[in-house]
Amino acid sequence: MQENDEWRGQDLEEENRKLREENKKLRGETDGISAETVHRATRLINIGNAVLLVFSGLWTILTSTFRPVVFIFGLYVMIFSCCLGCFEFRCPLQICTRFFMRNLGFLFTWKGRLAFYLFIASLIIGQGIVGLIVGCITLANCALNVFVMLKYPDYFEFLKKESEEMAKGAIEAELRQAATGYVMKEVKKSVHSMMGMDEVEEMVDENKGNDFLNSNDFGGED
Repeated sequence: MQENDEWRGQDLEEENRKLREENKKLRGETDGISAETVHRATRLINIGNAVLLVFSGLWTILTSTFRPVVFIFGLYVMIFSCCLGCFEFRCPLQICTRFFMRNLGFLFTWKGRLAFYLFIASLIIGQGIVGLIVGCITLANCALNVFVMLKYPDYFEFLKKESEEMAKGAIEAELRQAATGYVMKEVKKSVHSMMGMDEVEEMVDENKGNDFLNSNDFGGED
């Protein structure tokens, strides 16, 4: 009897442990840290990285000393980093979402964002000591993001789900914009066609009036 009670106690403990793990997964928690908390921390780091990249691009432009290639590299780094920072900040405006979907759709996947970070780092890393430092920081940030995704699988699933929802929202906004544009275009066409018909009717009425006047003139001459 005592052995059976021990086995039952162990089974209950095992079931409770499994239930706790399932509850953590449902809440997006891993090792006591929620996936949302991890995501918020990585986003802040990524935004800080984007700010450093913008600063390094500006520094490259100011120190280019009339070297066109260096100036262009710095300008590209500034533009790309601003886009990346705006995306990481999750700009709530629909015009931003449509812009990202039309021109930078790859940012809606973690692989695309990672590749974009590596691309910007490759542009800036050879532009002086500031570019080298910021480029190395960006590469380290890329490695950190990969490590976090491997360390916290729930965070990876959370990130994947968020990216899918963002892409879905961007597609819906684009479809609404396209539908609105199509409706407005059809309304304009209808209005123009109606105006055209009115003009035709006016021309017909004018021609009838002229014919009537001409017939009366002919009648007077007879």
